[in-house]
Amino acid sequence: MRFMVSERRNYFFDPGMLDSYKLDTNVVVVKLDEKDVFCDPGGAFTPFGLLQWDETGVPGLSLDKEGGNWIRTMIPPSSSSRVIRKAELSISDTGDLEGKLSITYTGLEALRWRRLENHEDETDKKKVLEDEAKSYIPAASDIELTNKPDWTSSEAPLTAEFKLKVPGWVAGAGRRAIMPVGLFSAGEKQVFEREQRVHPIYFEFPSQQEDNITLTLPAGWSVGSMPKPQNYDAKAAVYSLQVDTEKENVHLVRRLNFDLLLVDVKFYPALRNFFQAVRTGDEEQVVLQPGKASASN
Repeated sequence: MRFMVSERRNYFFDPGMLDSYKLDTNVVVVKLDEKDVFCDPGGAFTPFGLLQWDETGVPGLSLDKEGGNWIRTMIPPSSSSRVIRKAELSISDTGDLEGKLSITYTGLEALRWRRLENHEDETDKKKVLEDEAKSYIPAASDIELTNKPDWTSSEAPLTAEFKLKVPGWVAGAGRRAIMPVGLFSAGEKQVFEREQRVHPIYFEFPSQQEDNITLTLPAGWSVGSMPKPQNYDAKAAVYSLQVDTEKENVHLVRRLNFDLLLVDVKFYPALRNFFQAVRTGDEEQVVLQPGKASASN
């Protein structure tokens, strides 16, 4: 069954206003195991069962001999659209991080990048992915793309692999070294800092972030102390951070889930408090004990 729907990229459609010209795109509904599945066969790189982000959560009209009926397209859960950052890095005696980073985009996150870069050349695609990777890190970094991501698939995740160096991420403090845990926390650093908000808060689509970082300590170094696990559950937004150690490795797992779309301004204080909790968690530090040779330098 075909429906005319209104994209919410440019405006929000109100059926009561009868602005038929705003019903500006088509989606198809198919029955699968007695459930309605929304599809966009004409949308480039759009996998089966997924709509482009601006076609989700919007009203649609199906015309028939009795006049038609209204429906609302589904909003995919945050688990459908993920940004997964996995890093295997070594810490140098001087506090630099260096190693491999992979970033995997799924669902609407992958679809967004493939559509944005559809008509660009390889040089531009490489630069865009490198710039995006740098934007996650709240410090100067050197990043180089090392693989050829699959830009043409509609089903497979979009995975980019990099060579990464972050100079001076671990700072000395007397006989200790201090390592912040928020390696990929730049996106949340200055979000919703103002106390007052006039307009509603609009998220394009629900999404998740997951960071899985393994850090190898220099020879002779050890972990002095680690932050306690963080778990802040605001129902539609969830943040967690877990730091573990095993022999010469420190393992960090950080997660952010946003099942949000349009948030009324009255909920702004709660949303602001959530992001303050995220920043507080990301500012936690691992205290390291350098080896004797490093400590004497």
